[in-house]
Parts: sequence; C-alpha cells; structure tokens
Amino acid sequence: MNSHQITGAARQIGGRLRNVAGQVSHDAALRGEGVYEEALGRGQRLAGDAREQAVRLADGAYDMGQEYYDRGVRALAQQTRAHPLAVVLAAGLTGAALAWLFSSGRRR
Repeated sequence: MNSHQITGAARQIGGRLRNVAGQVSHDAALRGEGVYEEALGRGQRLAGDAREQAVRLADGAYDMGQEYYDRGVRALAQQTRAHPLAVVLAAGLTGAALAWLFSSGRRR
C-alpha cells in the first residue's frame, strides 16, 4: 500500500462517519461535508490504486526486457562459439564500413 491509498481510505471512512453523524443529528451541512470527504477519499484511494498498478506493470516490463536481453546474449554467445571466424569477419566489415562513413564526410 502507498500513502495515497492509506490517506484516501482514512478520508473516506472519516467522510462516512460525518455523513452518518449528519443523518443522526439532521444536520444537512455535516452530511454534505461527509459526502464530500468520502468522495475525495475514494478518489485519492483510487489514484493510489492506479499508481500501484502502474508500478507493477513497469516492474513486469523491466523483468520481461531483462529476460529478452539475456536470451539475446545467450544466442549471440552460442553463435559466436559455433562460428568464430564469421563473427570476426562481420566485426571487421562493420568497422571498415563505419570508418568509410566517417571519413567520407571529411573529404568534401
């Protein structure tokens, strides 16, 4: 639970108590304050619920991304062990292509 959920629940309960006290004493102003506080508390609690759900979703997305990254690293390591010459050749060609791209802009 986060602070918005706790504060919202407390405010909602306090508003409900004011509402009941207003009903018992036939005080319309107290009932109105109670309804208002209860609605604010419910809104604050729901905002806290939404925040907590967003945190859970973000954590799940991070964990899923980490798992995909690990799978990619394992697959690349497996391919590197299976074909080391091809990996060295691909790295050399990539380096040569980058060098050609960066040096071609300086010649003009």
